[in-house]
Amino acid sequence: MNMAFREKSIGISLSGLPEEAALGLSLRAISLIIIVEIIFQGMLAVSNRKAAEHGADERDTLFAYKGNNFGYTVLAIGVFISLGWNVLLEINPAFIAQSNVLKVPLLTAHILLFSFIFSEVVRFSAQLYNYTRCD
Repeated sequence: MNMAFREKSIGISLSGLPEEAALGLSLRAISLIIIVEIIFQGMLAVSNRKAAEHGADERDTLFAYKGNNFGYTVLAIGVFISLGWNVLLEINPAFIAQSNVLKVPLLTAHILLFSFIFSEVVRFSAQLYNYTRCD
């Protein structure tokens, strides 16, 4: 199977995201992912110099657009959940005292960070799906 340059690049990015989540979303994990991403994307660009210099064509742009739509939807849902959580606590502060499960420090930050990471996974997955469906 001959994968396009952009498809390979998206695959590299997608493979790095679950590692970040597994390592507890720490600053060290994010830094490691950035370093690994730079190395692999650089190796991919050097090995496919012609495709890297060519840039995105109409098909790449369309797949990116479709992936961005799905990713944005997931991110928006996460933001609304986070806002709803904060409104619920403003309306009824005793709600958190009733449940030990909800006593997570910085729960809003966790929801937002998870939403961002999950939206990136959805975005990359949608782009890869469109590439594989097109081939």
